[in-house]
Order: sequence, then structure tokens, then C-alpha cells
Amino acid sequence: MVIDNRKMKYPGVYAWILLFLVLNMYSVFALERKNACVKIIFDTDMLTDCDDAAALGILHKLADAGEAEILATMVTSSYPMSAPVVDVINTYYNRPDIPIGVPKKGYGVYRDNSSFLDSVAAEFPHRLDSNSEALDAVALYRRILSEQEDSSVVILTVGYMSNLASLLKSAPDCYSALNGMELIRKKVKVWICMGGNFPVDDASDNVNFTRDPESAVYAIAHWPGKIVFAGREIGHTIFVGDRLKNTSIDNPVRRAYQLHRERAKAEHWNHHTADPTAVLLAVRGILNYWNLSECGYIDIKNNCSFVWKDHSEGNQRYIKQKMDRGRLGRILEDLMVIPPDKH
Repeated sequence: MVIDNRKMKYPGVYAWILLFLVLNMYSVFALERKNACVKIIFDTDMLTDCDDAAALGILHKLADAGEAEILATMVTSSYPMSAPVVDVINTYYNRPDIPIGVPKKGYGVYRDNSSFLDSVAAEFPHRLDSNSEALDAVALYRRILSEQEDSSVVILTVGYMSNLASLLKSAPDCYSALNGMELIRKKVKVWICMGGNFPVDDASDNVNFTRDPESAVYAIAHWPGKIVFAGREIGHTIFVGDRLKNTSIDNPVRRAYQLHRERAKAEHWNHHTADPTAVLLAVRGILNYWNLSECGYIDIKNNCSFVWKDHSEGNQRYIKQKMDRGRLGRILEDLMVIPPDKH
């Protein structure tokens, strides 16, 4: 219906009513956005691949937009500079106080062939000098989870399952009288796991599972809630990153890509988006980006090979590509290149 102001006796009154309605609609929308903010624990290997840096940067930009609250940043790598580089990125995005947890009791994965960690840690501001100064990941998980409302936390792993396996096995402590499995069941809404090739994986190219296979098999088999997998067949078919060349040289994500791609002797900085894809899924859900598989589970072997099994009572699902890959890549790269908010 079109209302003609010229025929109204009191056009000013109509204008004020219209303004009130618009403002009221905006406030309701803002409240919905606030209520939809995802409370997330980000767990990364931050070791060999620059897309971990991009994933954390994108998560910070989604937090800037009010779409996410980053409760903690965990690391599954035992390499000394892994936690400092997470600290660098948190600091760059104006969240230097986000707690960082690392493996402290003999578990975790160590590799010394990172193309970017040492340089990024040396060149950018941060607080942690090495992994040894970070918190114990399992203790931090237990503290953070115990403080949250029931079924409110999204756990996102873009690396190995080392921390989650240890969390599942953890005993009651000063933070909670619940053991690890009970605490997860009570507090975690869903685990978003970047890893696997669907629907069949022969374990020949699945590093997030195979570099710590015992933890992967244990965590997936014993997880007491929902798991949604972002398989490698999704992010490994979308390549972006070249636009980072146009960002500021004080951007540590830019530097990570530069070093990684130079080591690879690549002509461009475009790289796969396995981890950034998982971040978008964890925060925004499937939207019109992906479809979900039927409920089921992965029938996983000790070497991390698996076959997907549909099952009506299964608590696992995986995503299937829906949106055009080029368009989704542009959405991811747009988020990658936005500078930090000025606080």
C-alpha cells in the first residue's frame, strides 16, 4: 500500500510514526544479531599451513561484526612458535587478552618445517615468547566451558584432535565436578571439525586426522554430542589469498601467506580455504553456502581411513557444496582482507 503524504492532514505525524517503526525494526534486528552471536572456541594446529592464519583472521572479522565471540584460542602444535603466532594475530585484531591454550602433558604434534611461524613471531607485536608461556589447553577448556551456559559453545577444530581427546579423558577438577565427557555433553552445542574426505577417505591425504591418529579416532568415536565435518573436498577446491598483497604490510596474515607461498615457489598467493571454510560454517551455519548430509557417522579405522554411514540416529553430518565455488571464495577473501576495527 502506498500512502500519499499530500492527502494527510498531519504529514509530520506520519513522518514521526514511520521513523518510529523503522527504528523499532532496527532495534529488533540488532537484538536478533546479538542473540545469534556464536560463542566459539577456536582450536588450530598453526604450524605448517598459512590458511590457519587466514581462518583466525576471518574469525576476528566475524567477531568485529558481532557474529561471534571468541572465548579462547587453542593450539595442538608443540612447536614453540605456534602459540606466539596465534598471539600475534589476536593482538593485530585488537584482542590481545584472548586466552591461549597449548598441549602441556606430553601430547600434541611437533613438526619443525613451518615456512612462516618463526618470522611472523619475530616481526610482529605479541606477548607470549613461546608455547611454554601459554596456558594448559585442557585446563583452559574446562574453565571456559564451566563458565558458559548449557549447550551454548561451538568448538571449532581446524587442526588435530589432540586437545579434544585429552579433554574427553579429563577428570573433575577445581573448575567442574564433571568429567570431560560430561562437561562436553552439558556445555557444547556442536563440534565443527575441519577434516576428512567425504564420503570415503583412504587416509592418504587427511593430515588433520593422520598426524595424530590416536586422538582423532578417540575423539570422533567418543564425542557425546553433535559433530559437523567440513571435509577437505570443500575447501581444497576453493583457492584465494592473492588480494592479501594489497593489504598493509603490518598484517601478519599477509606475511604468513607471503612466506608460505614463497617457500612453495608459487607465482601467486592463492591457497586452499579448508580452514576458512570451517570458520564460516561454525559462525554462520550452512545458509545458502552448503547442504548437510543425512545424519550418520564415519566408520573410522585406526589408520584414520573411513567410510561414511547414513544412520537415522547418528549424531554426525558433513557439508556438501551448494553455492558456486567462485562466489564463496569471494566471500572468504573479502573477509580476509578487511583491516581490524579501530578500537
